[in-house]
Order: sequence, then structure tokens, then C-alpha cells
Amino acid sequence: MSPSRQAREVTTTRRIDRVEGPFSLDLVLPGSKSIALRHILMSTLAVEATRLEGVPRCDDIDAMLDCVARLGTSVGRDGKTATLHPAGGSCGPVQLDLGMSGVSLRLLLAHAALRTTRTTFTGHAQLHHRPNRDLLESLEEIGCTVESAEGFLPVSITGPAVPEAHATLRTDVTSQYLTALLLSAAGLPRGLRIRLRGERASASYIGVTETEMARRGALVRWIDDATVFVPPGRYRGGRVVIEGDASAATYHMALATLHRGTVSFSNLGNDTRQGEFAFADVCERAGARIERAPESVRVSGTGHLESLGTVDFSNMPDAAPTAMAMAPFLPNPTRLTGLATLRVKECDRIAAGTAELRKVGVRVDEFDDAMTIYPAANPHPADLETYEDHRMAMALSVLASRIGDCRIQGADCVTKTYADYWDDFGRVY
Repeated sequence: MSPSRQAREVTTTRRIDRVEGPFSLDLVLPGSKSIALRHILMSTLAVEATRLEGVPRCDDIDAMLDCVARLGTSVGRDGKTATLHPAGGSCGPVQLDLGMSGVSLRLLLAHAALRTTRTTFTGHAQLHHRPNRDLLESLEEIGCTVESAEGFLPVSITGPAVPEAHATLRTDVTSQYLTALLLSAAGLPRGLRIRLRGERASASYIGVTETEMARRGALVRWIDDATVFVPPGRYRGGRVVIEGDASAATYHMALATLHRGTVSFSNLGNDTRQGEFAFADVCERAGARIERAPESVRVSGTGHLESLGTVDFSNMPDAAPTAMAMAPFLPNPTRLTGLATLRVKECDRIAAGTAELRKVGVRVDEFDDAMTIYPAANPHPADLETYEDHRMAMALSVLASRIGDCRIQGADCVTKTYADYWDDFGRVY
């Protein structure tokens, strides 16, 4: 399936009624998009075929599978299972359309360093506004020839005949740059030693990358706090099961907390390294009861909401929009910090979140990397905009579920990561 379908105009309007009472749900979450994308990339560099189970049905995955097929990997898809046979790669120039998938873009930019012919990247207009400059500068150090306009799409990369084994990388914009280099470093003839500069944005995602690489037999060696080395090698193939998506879980956790509901997840638990799983702790602080197990978790709203005070989202940034949606219904102001990376997501989620909350009568103080959200005595219905951002759409459904008679414009953008979201959301009524 071509990722060009992602460029379609997003026009669906969805009415959200008020959720009136308790509910009880057992959910199998879609597989983690972030983890699945990492494994798709690793599978292209494996010594044998890989069978990925639990692959989510969403646009980002479709775009990634389409692109690795263009790069020479044989791809088969059957429901939630994808089978990838590495075939040595495509020798000629290739043009890749990443749709709206920022993670896929960054992973494949680094992968282009392994090809000595030209790889050209494009995508949806939204993706053309997302920065890549720091990663591209690192690729130039490795020896790549890079053509771009200040790091934005379109980008063309030609890999070197003899790659360097060292690079430096600025890490305060997004963790995706480091993840991309780590995953492809094993495919370089001498591996790669990376010197890191700056604060580590969303550091929990690097932990996920290391864990998933280790599952496939790759080593990540930390020389010191600012230097990491990946030796050359090949990934193992075979069967890989993708766990549930912790970011997707946050919306259902919030709904349970706000509406005295209960939601149980059977494919996500304490064993995960996904940073967004810590949103269960946020719900617990807000008054929910949490029952945790290694591979499952249950969230039960008690009907009594507590203040959160200040919450740092630097290691769970994708959960921040969900917290924005919960905050107006808590008894005291909520301060969300660690939000700097939200400015460069599919939209500026701080500005967008502020605008939509104010539409329904919520007082919000907006800062460069933080927000303070005040309790709303009488929030009112409104038409809410998603900005073609899947996480805004899902978070706004949580907000609207306490208000009722709201309409979410462009609601079908959830297909980017969670194609079945509206079906699962509808089960709370």
C-alpha cells in the first residue's frame, strides 16, 4: 500500500457525547508503533527472515513497510503479522515517500548511510516542517553527501564508499536522531562511535532502542556518559512479538480515571521500557487504582479525583496531550513541564493544546516548555481542531468525554498510529 494515501485531506468530523457512567473494558492494545518501526529497520539488516507479530495497523507502519520494500527487502503482511526477508538491498537510486511518519523518516535517513547510491526523501507537507539538521550533520561526518534545505525535506543522501567510524550528535531536539544512528550503526563496516552533545531529549526512548537491539543480538556500549559505541554485526531474524503501545494506553487510562471506569490491558505491563507507561503513575496520583503485573495492567477510576501538582513529561512526551485533557477536571491547577519536544511534533502540541482548551473555557498559561492548566468550573461544548495530529485527536476525545456535545474536526487522522481508536473509544458508552 502506497504511503501516498496519507496525503489525503483529513475531513472527518466526529461528535463526542458525554460519558455518563462507569464502564469496564478489556483491551488488547495495538502493538507499539515505535517498537515495530525499530524492528522493521533491524529486519532489513538481519541474517535471516524475521516474523514480526503484533504489528499495529496504522499509516506509519504502512509507510515504513512500503519504503523498506523499495530498498530491496521482501515484505509480506497478514493482519498483525509482517514477514521480512532481507535481500541485499536495492543498488540504484531510490525515492521514498514517508507520508507523515517522522520516526520512519529519521530511521531511514540514517539507513541511507549504508547505501552508496542516492536516496531521496519526501512526504506529506506536515513532515516537511519537521527538523532533521542535527542528524544530517552527523551523517555528513560519517561521509555521506547530503542535499537539503536547512535540514528540512526534501532530502537526498548518498552514502560513502568508505564510511567513517565516528560522529558527533546533538541530542536536545529529539531522541529519534540517536535511535536512528544506533540502529544502523551495526551495518557500518567498523561500527560507529557517537559523541553526544547537549541534554538528552526523551531519554526513555533510547532505553527502548537498546532493549530492542539486544533482543536481536546487537550490542550498545557506553564508553562514558557522552560516548556510545555500536560494533559492526548483523541482527538475528526469527520470531519477534511486539508489545502493546503505551502511548495508546494513556487515552483509555485517562477515560477510566475520569469516569469511574475500569480498563484492563493484556499486552502491556511492568516489564515494558516504554516511557509512556509511567502515565499509569500519573493516573494513580490523580486518584485511580492501578494493578500492575509484568505483562498486564488494570486501571480503575475511584470517582475521587486528586490534584497532580507538577508533572515532568520529559520522558513520556506523547502522554502530555492526554494529561492536558485530564487537567481541567482536577481540583487544583496542574503544571506540565518537560514539554520542549512537543513544539516539533506533528504540530506544535503546546500551542495547539492551549488553543483547544481555551475554546471550551479552560484557563491555560503557556510557556516555552511548560503549561499550567486550571480547573474548569463550567467547560462548554465546542468544535475542536486536530491540526492533522493523531495525538491531538485522541487527547481531545478524552476532554470532550467530560463535556459532551463536542465535535472533533479531522478525526480520522488517528489512523496514523491507531486505526481502530474510534471503535475502542466507543466501547465506553
